[in-house]
Amino acid sequence: MNNLLLKGVVAAAMLAASPVLAEFPSDDRVTIVVPYSAGGGFDTIVRTFAPAVEIALGTTVIPENVPGASGTRGGQAVSRAAADGYTIGIYNIPGLNVAELVGRDLGFDLASVTWIANLAQSNYAIAVAGDSPIQSVQDLCNLGRPIKLSDTGTNSTSSITSVIAFDILGCPIVNVTGYGGSNDTMIAVLRGEVDATLKPISSLARYTDTGDLRLIATLTEETVAEGVQNAVELGHPELAQFGLSRAIGGPADMPAEIVAILSAAFRTAAESEDVIMWAESTGTELNWLSPEDTTAMMADISEFYLQYQDLLK
Repeated sequence: MNNLLLKGVVAAAMLAASPVLAEFPSDDRVTIVVPYSAGGGFDTIVRTFAPAVEIALGTTVIPENVPGASGTRGGQAVSRAAADGYTIGIYNIPGLNVAELVGRDLGFDLASVTWIANLAQSNYAIAVAGDSPIQSVQDLCNLGRPIKLSDTGTNSTSSITSVIAFDILGCPIVNVTGYGGSNDTMIAVLRGEVDATLKPISSLARYTDTGDLRLIATLTEETVAEGVQNAVELGHPELAQFGLSRAIGGPADMPAEIVAILSAAFRTAAESEDVIMWAESTGTELNWLSPEDTTAMMADISEFYLQYQDLLK
């Protein structure tokens, strides 16, 4: 059924395509740029989707890590690529929306990105080392100094969420940035370089499952782990509104026919058994959205974060 969906989209696109577009995808490989180092959440989801997308498209799909500049160097690489569908990327949302909102230079225009699909959404949690004496958010706030948190850069969604969330909680923080990916930020907690980290629950799972990290709060309405406070129990249910979206986009002005083919391939991948099993095992919430719905999501996110513009500046 999934293959029939993709074939139907491809056939419709080809009927309207020029001879050049009709060749997509050819034997050329499709590169998915990951703006962080290997091993992190964005890298993991791309490498999980890639084999299924490869089967759907019938051509080689290669993840390529382009870390640096708070996760914006990858977006810059995609923006400079030809708009032929062979170089696309995954984007940290709403981190990039907020960065533009407060006037940071991303090195590319987020509004010019051709949105292909949204793959997943994640809720956040706060974690400390498994052997840390800190048992709660209140313990963190009672350290008598600003809380040290680890992050990749100021443009990351987790960094932005940390600034807003701990302001709502009334606790000062210092974001220690510059880590190559979310995996590195979690290792920083294990090494004692920082007090805690705020990351997607699905990313933290690899270390919380082993006991190396321990959750002390989740930014969710429901209870995720026994004995761990959620946003409602923290007295701030609004914290559950903050999350992370993992969106796929390409260079400006990509032909609609190619966007349709790529979007259908990602949808087929999202519905594949392997991807669904991975999502269930990691607690990842798959949320495929069409190009149109992903574009609308971007506008809604930018509007939502306007209320925090002064704080984030």
